[in-house]
Amino acid sequence: MNKFLFFATFLFLTSCQGSTLNYGSTLQPWIGQSQERLQQAWGLPHDVYYITPEQKVWTYLEVSSEALNGADNPYSNEVYYPAISMPDFGFPSQPQYTQHYCKTLFTITNYIVTDYSFNGDDCVVNTRE
Repeated sequence: MNKFLFFATFLFLTSCQGSTLNYGSTLQPWIGQSQERLQQAWGLPHDVYYITPEQKVWTYLEVSSEALNGADNPYSNEVYYPAISMPDFGFPSQPQYTQHYCKTLFTITNYIVTDYSFNGDDCVVNTRE
């Protein structure tokens, strides 16, 4: 049983590592690029943190949400009156959503990208160039 658990854990970790390496490999070419080129490709950063006058960190945040099991609230645009009780016709009263995010940080020194880092459960594929 312990061997099975070890093998299952190993497979899980290597699959996660593979997707992380793919996202990291899409960020690696930005090392050495200009701040201007990064802004042209990625747009304005969500946040900017200044470490020194010459060094700053640009943060990009992507958040997405999707309904669980395709469930959605069909009456989301209706006016809600809590004093009136209506049947829900089998639909959930509150749709349940799952959220995913990816936070990507670029360190910029003297207007040149010098480092990057990222975290989140949705940092698997980057369609930007």
